[in-house]
Amino acid sequence: MTTVATDAADAAFSYLARNLIPLVVMPPGPLPRDRLRLRGLVRVGAERVRVAVTVDPSTAAGVAIEFPLTEGEEPLAAEAVVGFIRTVDVKDLVRVVGHQPRYDNHRNAVVDAESVGFRALRGESATDLNLFALFSLLVHGGGFPWFEDVYTFAGFMLTGDGPCRCYVRVTGTGAVYGLDIPLRDTAGRPLSGFTSLPQELAPLIREKDLFRQPQVDDEDEYCEAVYDLSQWV
Repeated sequence: MTTVATDAADAAFSYLARNLIPLVVMPPGPLPRDRLRLRGLVRVGAERVRVAVTVDPSTAAGVAIEFPLTEGEEPLAAEAVVGFIRTVDVKDLVRVVGHQPRYDNHRNAVVDAESVGFRALRGESATDLNLFALFSLLVHGGGFPWFEDVYTFAGFMLTGDGPCRCYVRVTGTGAVYGLDIPLRDTAGRPLSGFTSLPQELAPLIREKDLFRQPQVDDEDEYCEAVYDLSQWV
């Protein structure tokens, strides 16, 4: 039976696809034999999704954790799903599988997310996840003529508890500038919502408003000048 997906479900699945796929190689390189790894991400009908994980080095079998893609009219708190998958305890999965022997045709034991401890709570997403969302857009998102005619991503440097320094290369001149982007608000809470930042940087650079931002008194061998975007962001 064909079902029509809602915008909220589409948004939740899109977020999961962008942010879970990199776990295939996270951490980079061969993983220890008992390390949980991502085996699959598949949509089940219009309103549910299964995230398959495994400790099998051959990835021939695993556990498929099923999540609803919506909470009422709202999309699933997908950032909570990513955080959960990164930290789920293998022992919890084994325990639940023992009580729910249901399998898909790929030898995944299928379990409900709540049965393995997931709670769809909306809250802070991890800082590194927010950074990944930003960097993935800077590297892959948009493309010409979205912002590459104005600037390209030239790298980043984490600065401890301070802001993240992103480097951009101005297309017309080749000049590289550092942009200090805050990762936390004044109360110390992690900032999110970086997904629109790459597009918003384009007019800031094109109209030369970047040079009206406070300049950081810091010598950085990777750029000509550094600008503080804490107020602008």
